[in-house]
Amino acid sequence: MNIMNVNASVYASSTVVQQNNTTVKENGKETTTSSTQIKQDTFFASASVSSQNTSTDNTENITYEKPKKLSAEQLKALSDQRIASFKNMVSNMLGKQVKTLNKALFEGITISPEEQQAALEAISPGGEWSPEAVSENILNMAKALSGGDVSKLELLKNAVIKGFEAAETTWGGKLPSITDETYDLIMKGFDEWAKEGTEETDKTDESKDDEIKIEKAE
Repeated sequence: MNIMNVNASVYASSTVVQQNNTTVKENGKETTTSSTQIKQDTFFASASVSSQNTSTDNTENITYEKPKKLSAEQLKALSDQRIASFKNMVSNMLGKQVKTLNKALFEGITISPEEQQAALEAISPGGEWSPEAVSENILNMAKALSGGDVSKLELLKNAVIKGFEAAETTWGGKLPSITDETYDLIMKGFDEWAKEGTEETDKTDESKDDEIKIEKAE
């Protein structure tokens, strides 16, 4: 890469007005005419400007290949991986909910009154780890993973159930009642989602039937 300094000229101008009087004698009369001459002096000031020139030596030709399509097996493996990750996220979220509950209920050597109060607020309605908040987050993740495809609902619902089972295994059995409330809200959300999908399908079918009737009438 070469850097070359170039002197650039900045031009300005000043003018000098010069008045010339010319006297002509003709037929005994003198006639005086005036003419104005404008003299323009041009000057310049030098300024230093840097420009960069990139050397084109050793140019390499780069060829881009068109991305390959994933096979059916690869797509299934990718889908399975996402579902497994979702199940693990559900289990981890439940674990954090249980830990927060424990902090709220038990004040020990390592838990200060301030921490206990913060935990109590977190599991209360409107709190970060309340059943309403946790269930909403899990349902939002499920819908995002579905990509709007209601047919994936059962697959995601089963992943949630397995996530609860994994949390129970981690915590050595039955989970606290707060997770039961969370579970019920999630299942209710799945039922409402399924109902919305059914209604949307019915509307689409009705619209198609109307189009067919119009075509036949024409």
